[in-house]
Amino acid sequence: MITRRQVIVTGSAAAAAIAMPGVLRAQAGTKMRIGVVPLISSGPFFIAQAKGLFQKVGLDIEMRTFADGALAIPALVAGELDATVATINAGLVNAVSKGANYKLFLDRGSEKVGAGSMSILVSNKMYEAGVTGIDKFALLKGAKFSLQAPGGIDQYLLARGLEKAGLDPRTGATYSAGLTYPDIIKSLGTGVTDAAQCPVPLAFLAEANNVGKLIGAGYEIEPGCQLACWAMPTKFMESNRKAAVAFAMAHIHAARLFTEGAQKKDPEIIKIISDATKVPAPLIEKAAPRWTGYDNDGMPDTASVMRQATFWVDTMKLIGGPVPKQETLLDLSIAQEAAAALKSANPFI
Repeated sequence: MITRRQVIVTGSAAAAAIAMPGVLRAQAGTKMRIGVVPLISSGPFFIAQAKGLFQKVGLDIEMRTFADGALAIPALVAGELDATVATINAGLVNAVSKGANYKLFLDRGSEKVGAGSMSILVSNKMYEAGVTGIDKFALLKGAKFSLQAPGGIDQYLLARGLEKAGLDPRTGATYSAGLTYPDIIKSLGTGVTDAAQCPVPLAFLAEANNVGKLIGAGYEIEPGCQLACWAMPTKFMESNRKAAVAFAMAHIHAARLFTEGAQKKDPEIIKIISDATKVPAPLIEKAAPRWTGYDNDGMPDTASVMRQATFWVDTMKLIGGPVPKQETLLDLSIAQEAAAALKSANPFI
């Protein structure tokens, strides 16, 4: 049965297609199942939804939320998603090295200096013991680190912090996974957690509620670190390329609006993100411009992606080698085609 919503969406997409001859777009009403994390860093996706950018290029988006990009990979592998946000986590690298049928294809945020959202927190006890900045990471030897998911961006930044302090990132601390970011904040106050990585504005809330101290940003540990990419099954890339490029076009344009909104503290953009994430607008405004960095043309930092893949295999030894080759892990042709299409005929302006 065709629902009223489907009629409206399909009709809108068809009308947009007629109004934009020559613009690259998917077949009107093409459905895509997308995995998203409900964080400020997902702002470009929420902006594209709210402003109807996906519809303008013929896409009907069905969203499914996950607490962490690492937790969405099983659904992608099972064929339940057409694209998802994915951190450069150990599970993803392991799956790709074993022949998984998907690739990273589009930027989904990085720790650009001054714009990165990731923050390092310690308990009040650890702060009083002298862990007052990133340069004091050596004092975290033997500490308890809490993570949302094992082998994800949280563990990567914390482990790299230990490594840069001269400690063994495998044994220098105890890693415990399975808590959501709000629960991690609570655990700092109860003494269960000594240190953690959380995005702003949750880090601000921790300090405001006196349950922990913010000691630095993720980009102080690794400037420009690629936080996540969009991942897509190779089968979908091949059989629905126009849809993949259309998705990338909408997301790239929305990421530009997101970046501009973070700099200007744009009330409209803040409201869109607040409505989607349920984070109060004043907190989102306070976090600006540290909402997450995005490349203007949607290109992931390939060197950062490969550093993380190598880290999970060679340093942390969470998975067996070899490290997947760059061309096995990434396909940047979709982002390149989308950026070129926007340059020649941007349907969103």
